[in-house]
Amino acid sequence: MNRIDRLTAILLLLQTGKRSATEIAQHFEVSRRTIQRDIDALCEMGIPIIADLGAAGGYSLPPDFTLPPLALTLHEALLLRLALSGLSQLSATPFKQERESLLAKIKTLLPQGESEHLEQFTNTLSLGVPSLPYPAPFLDQLLQSAHERQWVCVTYRSEKGVSQQTILPTRLRSHGGLWYCDGFSHERQAWRIYRVDRFLDVKAAPSSPQPLESPIPIPTREHPSFPVVRIHLTARGVLRLEHDADLGPRLQRQDNGEGWLILHWRTREYDWLVRILLSLGTDAKILEPEELRRRVKLEAKKIACHHTEL
Repeated sequence: MNRIDRLTAILLLLQTGKRSATEIAQHFEVSRRTIQRDIDALCEMGIPIIADLGAAGGYSLPPDFTLPPLALTLHEALLLRLALSGLSQLSATPFKQERESLLAKIKTLLPQGESEHLEQFTNTLSLGVPSLPYPAPFLDQLLQSAHERQWVCVTYRSEKGVSQQTILPTRLRSHGGLWYCDGFSHERQAWRIYRVDRFLDVKAAPSSPQPLESPIPIPTREHPSFPVVRIHLTARGVLRLEHDADLGPRLQRQDNGEGWLILHWRTREYDWLVRILLSLGTDAKILEPEELRRRVKLEAKKIACHHTEL
């Protein structure tokens, strides 16, 4: 980090509260003497830095002090453009109008003459985000409900049919080009993961079904209390699975290229795991549990029968 960038970063740090010279030096991995020279330079530039002496002393800014808008560096602007372009590839995104205005503002925050370089850099980078034609008209509403911890009454279409539920959204996330909503279902009295494009209607609940005195945990497929799943993978199976966002990070690789998946997986999530294992064919072998192996065999027989019928 050059000195100009460090002076700007020191001001941003002091806006969060008082900091001692030692804290600032450790934050930027420089000496206290360097920080003291930087503080002197900021004062010479007219920045009203308050210096308190003593054991509890440090540097701070007046409560009413605000920094003028700061220009972005070329690489900072590039990162913002890259993130926004990746987000734009999704079929639905929250705050669409704000995204467009932010793209326009990025250019104005660049030093004069850097816009052309930004375009050149942008054309050499891309994020591979799947673009799937599934509209999600209730995305903004669910996001606002999650933020305000507000229950909503929904009409939801799943593989089992259409249902009416009262849910508390807690988190919205994108995976594989689709949006998902983590939420607690009052009717099911359980955590559920909903595909946002499958909501047919969403409206605020007239009242909360139950008091919420403490934060509700985010649902998870994996927990030490769940049955252990042990799967051996061939070298090709490892290569095919390493790109999976859920299972790839859990792979245990061996020196010969083969690998293992050892999970404590929720039983009611086995259907999802069965589909993954069927796609791997003979490159995956279930060692335990028997229940998962039985389900894979049953689905494999159904597929075989389906393709033998004329």
